[in-house]
Amino acid sequence: MTESNVTRRKFMFISSAAVGAPFVMKMTGTVPHVEAAAKEAEKQYKDMKSIVIYYSQTGNTKKIAQALQKGITQQTGQCHIARVKEIKPEELVNYDLIGIGAPTWSSCPSPIVIYYIKSLPPTLKGKHFFWYSTHGVFPGRCVIRGVKPLQEQGMTVIGWKDWYCQASLPGHAKPWFTDGHPDEIDLAEAESFGSAMVLHSRKISAGVTDIIPTLHSPEASDQVWGIGHPFLFSAAMPAAKGEGQPGGQEGSPGARGSSDSSTKTERKPYPLAIPTSMNYVTQLEGIPNREGSRSQPGNELRINKDKCIRCGLCVKGCPCYNIDDSVFPYVFKTQECEMCMFCEGICPTGAIEFNFRKPNENAGTSGLFNNNKQLDLAEATGRFRRLTKEEDIGWSTPWEIKTGHPRHKELP
Repeated sequence: MTESNVTRRKFMFISSAAVGAPFVMKMTGTVPHVEAAAKEAEKQYKDMKSIVIYYSQTGNTKKIAQALQKGITQQTGQCHIARVKEIKPEELVNYDLIGIGAPTWSSCPSPIVIYYIKSLPPTLKGKHFFWYSTHGVFPGRCVIRGVKPLQEQGMTVIGWKDWYCQASLPGHAKPWFTDGHPDEIDLAEAESFGSAMVLHSRKISAGVTDIIPTLHSPEASDQVWGIGHPFLFSAAMPAAKGEGQPGGQEGSPGARGSSDSSTKTERKPYPLAIPTSMNYVTQLEGIPNREGSRSQPGNELRINKDKCIRCGLCVKGCPCYNIDDSVFPYVFKTQECEMCMFCEGICPTGAIEFNFRKPNENAGTSGLFNNNKQLDLAEATGRFRRLTKEEDIGWSTPWEIKTGHPRHKELP
């Protein structure tokens, strides 16, 4: 990209943000961050200790977190950054401004982050937090579902924002509708937002509390972000049972203490410390849990002992703590986990096996999965820029076909 093009794109971003600021302020609780950062950029708040926390499987949320960190550092001279598994909740007492964010699964922030928030100690009440989300086509109420737990814990949430990002997970075509994000414009926006949160926090600390945003209603959220993941479209929608669809039944491959990977564990569920995103959302919304078993019998996640090198990356990367490495081959405690498939993707040898569904070239126009309808809404409100043409969507080449092991390069 030439220098002139970079300059032009930055100008386009600043101009559009200035025009859209009142709408964004009203609907999302964010501040007119570009103007705020520009007017007071010369002020440095070096006495403010800050940190940005993130959970990121594919690197998208990490990129946004790093841009937020950069923007905060411009104002304070320092800003720490940490993965959610790297910092204990009680350690946050040492910070004045805390940003926390997560990718969106089933129109809900990753449950590991929600349960991190729920473990925040009372000593943090009143601390200044801001929330950020990353997502694909169906953000739904991801912002509400990230901000509300913070508020319920007694935190002062001073702003929030979300970003569209590319999708890198099984079943998603490559290229995908949101591929190309986050790009330079997205990261510049995150940087400016980080700077603005410092200014916002300082004003609130000085007594200007009327600028603390009010969380919008679910109905208002639906008007801007859409209703969300297709499984929420109808409370009566039956559980999917497609071939090789991520999900599973009770039990797992490999009995405890056994070296025979074809032997199944006793068929009863093992309790998880963290529920799945679909379970969490159905509880929040008070709708029937229609998740059910998402794979056909005999098509569970399984570990091939001949390929396993016992590196432990799957154990460290599992957001549900669902893999038992006290035996070999490792054992899945239950097949009713998040089914994010990170364990399958982080394995360097392809030892974790699953029969993915066959590519469906008609998936883009089928029923509830009308991606264009969701993105048309986002474009109409100035929240999304298409970087991938519809005719380039690779329905016959899903992510799991286009990528090799390891599909993921680092732990979340």
